Amino acid sequence: MNEVSVVTDVIAKPAVQAGIALVVLAILIALAFWVLARLRDYNTDDQLGTSEVFANLEEMRRKGDISEEEFRTIQAARRSTSASTTDPPVPSASQADSGRDPSPPPRLDEEGENESRT
Repeated sequence: MNEVSVVTDVIAKPAVQAGIALVVLAILIALAFWVLARLRDYNTDDQLGTSEVFANLEEMRRKGDISEEEFRTIQAARRSTSASTTDPPVPSASQADSGRDPSPPPRLDEEGENESRT
């Protein structure tokens, strides 16, 4: 019996073909996960942080690419967007049980009145 005929006889069996197909499929799935992970890392590293954005805006203002008014408008919009995306502080369990508000009490001026006057 020839070695080539033995290999072709083994590969011709349906169980062996199914096993080979599963191995190939597993390799393709692992490769797809690896590619997706690389793409996600690439996209995540591409974004600028808040401090870098403000530094770029400051540089554009200094170069004259944007006016002082535009700089302040963009800066205010950027700050309001970042402030609205941050979550408010979550009260601790003891504060939630006692019904106390986690925010500090309003400051009082010399006369004992609230600072916010109309």
